[in-house]
Amino acid sequence: MRNTKLNQLLVSMRIAQKHIAKLSTKQKSTLEKGWDIEHAYYSSALEGSNLDHKEFEELAMKVS
Repeated sequence: MRNTKLNQLLVSMRIAQKHIAKLSTKQKSTLEKGWDIEHAYYSSALEGSNLDHKEFEELAMKVS
């Protein structure tokens, strides 16, 4: 069963990589900024921040 889930993960990863490869440079940049915002939000939440996700996105948009 574990092997099946791993195989599904690998298939999903390959599909995602193909889709990302087709994006324009601007689209990739936008996607990476979104990932950076998400990473920063969850990292700050783990450190005890009380900002909700919406507030964090607003702050991130002001910075970028």
